[in-house]
Amino acid sequence: MLNLQKIGAYISYLRKEKDMTQVELADKLNVSHQAVSKWERGESMPDIGTLPQLAKFFDKSVDELLDGGERKESLDTIMESVVERIVENRPEQVAEMINQGQIEVDKVIDIAPMLKPSTLHKITEGSEVNRLTIDHIVKLAPFLERETIDMLVLQVEEGNFSWDIIHHLAPFISADTLSRMVDKTLEGTLDVNQIHKIAPFLGKKDVDRLVQQAGKGNVDADVIRKLAPFIEGDTLMGLVQQAIDGQMDANIILSIAPFLGKETVKMLVEQVELERLSPDLLTGLAPFIDKDTINKLIVHFISLHK
Repeated sequence: MLNLQKIGAYISYLRKEKDMTQVELADKLNVSHQAVSKWERGESMPDIGTLPQLAKFFDKSVDELLDGGERKESLDTIMESVVERIVENRPEQVAEMINQGQIEVDKVIDIAPMLKPSTLHKITEGSEVNRLTIDHIVKLAPFLERETIDMLVLQVEEGNFSWDIIHHLAPFISADTLSRMVDKTLEGTLDVNQIHKIAPFLGKKDVDRLVQQAGKGNVDADVIRKLAPFIEGDTLMGLVQQAIDGQMDANIILSIAPFLGKETVKMLVEQVELERLSPDLLTGLAPFIDKDTINKLIVHFISLHK
């Protein structure tokens, strides 16, 4: 991916080499001096239309600008050709360049932050399936529309997905596509500790199903807290029982109480050793259990600490 700080420092170096102010450079490119300032501070990039002008003004290649000056001896004009086609609204020709092996997909990934989602869609749509890997899609995902990513994911990968890939793509794909990816990956090795990372992007039924399919094992209390908003009460209770192994933790109850019924919370509280209750816990649990139960707990707590 592009290093904005390196690119900005190179633009600053080239400007100073010409003994120009930021305002003078901005005037030459018909942009604001604030834009030039942001480029040089590494906070933004010249847009795809300005980049060729900037390269031409400094008598450098687009590739050289994007590499922060590291290719000073390069005669490669591939990136100029790519940028030219995009500026002229010919992204299909960029896809053809990829198909013919004239340009690597990584080159498009480098300039993806400067491209419209619709432009990237046309490039990826026109690229042959064997040219795009799942790693390419992960890198392009922040810049593509959801429907495009869904289409690419279903096209490029026949086998299982790694959990690392699933976690990276989860925020950018539809719940249906995410569910299909998970189903392809399941081979009896699912760990409930992996599920909480993708739970916000799935429906409750899917999360419930995955939790129930996960193998038995140690369940971290923090994972239970994170999963609580995304699963049904019965499934949540199953995780709690799996985690406590016969010893109820009042802190777990407090964190998941908003997602359980009062009777269920009462039942769980009754399993807690009274010595493990504190005034803060009693106060926190009060809205989720009946008055009689909370009064009994307070009485017991007071008697223990006389």
